[in-house]
Amino acid sequence: MSYRKKRHSSKSKAKSPKEPQPTLFLKEYRSTGEMRMLPTNRLTSGQAYQRPVEEKDVDKLIRKWDDRLLNPLIVSFRDGHFFIVDGQHRAAALRKMNDGADVIVMCRVHDDLTYEMEAELYAKLDKANKRMTLSQSTNALIESGTDAEVIEIKRLVEKNGFRWALSIPTGKEYEIAATRAVINAYRLLGGAAFDRMLQLLSDTWQGAPNSLRAAMLSGLALFLKTYESELDNAIFIECLSLVEPESIIRCSRQDFSTGSVALRYARVLLEKYNSQPDGSKLPYRFKT
Repeated sequence: MSYRKKRHSSKSKAKSPKEPQPTLFLKEYRSTGEMRMLPTNRLTSGQAYQRPVEEKDVDKLIRKWDDRLLNPLIVSFRDGHFFIVDGQHRAAALRKMNDGADVIVMCRVHDDLTYEMEAELYAKLDKANKRMTLSQSTNALIESGTDAEVIEIKRLVEKNGFRWALSIPTGKEYEIAATRAVINAYRLLGGAAFDRMLQLLSDTWQGAPNSLRAAMLSGLALFLKTYESELDNAIFIECLSLVEPESIIRCSRQDFSTGSVALRYARVLLEKYNSQPDGSKLPYRFKT
């Protein structure tokens, strides 16, 4: 066979597909934390950053229970104790389905977390799963110490003698249970004016629960934002301290001209402020 024929036959031969070459640089991904089976009586929950375990939520979880969907509990080993970061409702459901007796459950245990890091992780996990209310997530952020805004809001609230009740409100005096209204007021006014608003609340109604409703806070924030440079603190305290918060609530509910709750309350505050016998009146400046 000639050299030319050999060349020709090699060209006519069908090429086989190339085999995939092994990659030498693939890295194995490993999640942090060690997988361990732990009895529930060794697991501690109820940290300040967590939402409380609700029996109705436990029962709802049991009704929809599917073992195939059971993820490992996220646990932090700190100070010689196993703290549940995520999964306390699952642990409670497992015990309840076992007639109240403890069970052994799969956990992903982290041993390098501080309390603040646990709180931050908890907030991120619950935000991703959309399980927390705004109050609960705000409380977790405060405990984590990672959110400068909510930490400053809490500082100003407490500076003026109030307690920001982000967990379970009791309805006591000087207790602010509103979360969204407080955050929105701070963002609308800024730190200094927000501080002023809290001072006015304290000096005018001495922490009366009805003066600290979300609608009242929203209305006062709008009023203060609109008349910040014209408003006289002494006149506000003198005129509005004569008006019960219940009266402001009642009058605002009688205003059907706008769907804005904050505007309705702000209008009532303006009317009461202008009830002073002497001195100049504030003009109507609200934008509708």
